[in-house]
Formats: sequence, C-alpha cells, structure tokens
Amino acid sequence: MANRAPSLDESVSRLSSSDPRGVSEALETLGDALCAEDHQVRERVARLLLKELERPEATKAYAPILHLLQTTWWPPPVSLTQPAMVAVLSAVSRLDAEAPALDDAALLVANLYRMAPLPLSALEQALGHEQASVRRVAAGVVGRVGESAVSLLPRLLTALEDVEPVAGAALESLGSLAPAAPRLAVPALVDQVGRAEGTRQYLALMSLRSLLEDDRREGQAAPELAALEPVLLKSAEDSQAPIRLESVSLLGLGRLSSLATVATLRRHLLDESPRVAASAAVALLRVGAPPQEAATLLSTLLTSEDSEKDMAALTALEGVESATLGRIRDSLEQAANKAKGLVAEAIRELLLA
Repeated sequence: MANRAPSLDESVSRLSSSDPRGVSEALETLGDALCAEDHQVRERVARLLLKELERPEATKAYAPILHLLQTTWWPPPVSLTQPAMVAVLSAVSRLDAEAPALDDAALLVANLYRMAPLPLSALEQALGHEQASVRRVAAGVVGRVGESAVSLLPRLLTALEDVEPVAGAALESLGSLAPAAPRLAVPALVDQVGRAEGTRQYLALMSLRSLLEDDRREGQAAPELAALEPVLLKSAEDSQAPIRLESVSLLGLGRLSSLATVATLRRHLLDESPRVAASAAVALLRVGAPPQEAATLLSTLLTSEDSEKDMAALTALEGVESATLGRIRDSLEQAANKAKGLVAEAIRELLLA
C-alpha cells in the first residue's frame, strides 16, 4: 500500500521536528498549499500556520513558518492581516533579539501593511514593547511601510539609542524614510555618522549620501556638513572599502573643500579599491579642485579594458551633475574614442545627459 500523503495539520506539526528532511517535506507541502488555486485551501493553511505561531511550545517552528509566509503568502487576504500581525508579534516576543528569523518577521509584517490599512498605533506600541525582539521587528517595519509611517519617525529616533539589534533596524528605517522627512532625518544621520562605528556607521554614511544625492538630483542645496568633516576624514581612512567609499563621496557631496579634504581625496586616487578611487576623483571635481588628476584617473579606469575598473568609473560618474561632468568633458570624449563596446556607449550617454 502506498504511503498516505501527510495532511496539512500533520505537516504543520512536523515543522517542530528535529528531522531536517521531515521539515523540508512539510515546508514543500505547506508551500504548495499556500499557492493553491483554491482560496479556501490557502486560507486554511495560513490559519494553521498563524495558530502555530501563537503556541509558546512551538518555538522551533517559528523560523520556518515566518520564512514560508514571508516568501510564499502573497497576497494575504485582508481578513487575515490583523490576526497575522498579532500572531507574528506574539511569536517574535519569544525569540532572541539576534534571531535571524526576525528579518523575515519584519518583511512579513510590512507585507501585511501593504495589503491593508492596519493601525500605525500597533507599530508604535511595538516600538515600546518590553521585549527587544519585538522592538527590533517594529523598527524594521517602519521604514518598509514607507511615507505613510513618517508620523512614527520621532518615535523611531528614540530607538537609535536602544540595544544594537533594535538600533540597527531603526537606522535602516531612518535611511528609508529620510527623503520624506529630511529636516528630522539629516541631523539624526549626521549624529550617527559622528558617533557610530562599524556597520552602524556604514549604514548612516550610506543613508546620508543617498539623501544628498537625491537632493542634488532635485536641485536642492546640500545641508551644511562642515562640522562632520573631521569625522569623514577619519572614516575615509577606514580599513573597510565600503566605508571609505561612502566617506569620500560625502566629502564631495558636502562641497567640503579644505586643504585637508583635498589632500585626502587626492591620496585616495591611489586607493586599492577602484570604486573608492573613482569616487574620490568625482569628489575632487565637486569640491572645485583642479580637474587634471581626477580626469586622468577616470580616463585610465574607463579605458583599462578591466571590467572592475571601468564599471567603478561608470558607477561613480552615474548621476553626476552636468556642470561637474563639464569640467572633464574633453577627457571623457577622448576616453569614449579609446574605449570599446558597451563602455564607450555608456560614456557617450553620460556626455549627452
């Protein structure tokens, strides 16, 4: 007699098993059910999974359930969005604040907010929850909800002083919401750049740089960053290339043209990372330094026939304002004549922008 296929209830119970194969098979069965054409089947399996998330003794099943719902359950029916949010927050309150499953939880709750007009008060309450794991999820959701959650930005700023997993999630959300509320966001990001280290400093640098680039594209004046110059000069010497990249970019976007800044940018034309070197060249052009060195470096990268180097230069030049490109127009035209294929085409497109 052939083996009977496990029921949905049995598959849910197997998610707590210590047998990896059993868990994998259960996830496949439940994933198929979540994608079934019959909406009643989809709703039934979703309700079973949400019920499991509310069982304190089912903590081993939380991670696979959250991942399954986050990746497979779309669109969630409006009728289940509120119960789903309650179930997810209930589950994460029993997890450690460092648990990887919290990223899936934040994405899942954000999907629920995209599907239905859930109250922002629920997120505000979660930001003040006694469990750091819940605060981390809420902080991660706020930025993903988008502009409709801007009213929570003041509350989010207080989460920057929370324990690291919460503060990191809050910083990511701050970066996402910054374009919608720059007056609140810029001072907070500047503060984080000055005080944070490692990953948090990188996130703050990246978010601030992205915001300034958006402002520049829209013709808005850059905020005053002179007070941040010493910090940027220090972080420009970081051992991590991504931090150096963001730092030299901000020195240029902030039009910080002191002798120390120009010297730092010139030195980074020789950076071991082509991306940092190219960004330093663009920054030199933006701060008004003589263009010869920057032009030479960018031309060398663009005509190197090394994909890493020419892409570094093209990426750094992408979106640069026409007045800045105009300072090295002759060099770019010569590079377009020397370069080959798609690189040459990309340079010509830059010149036409």
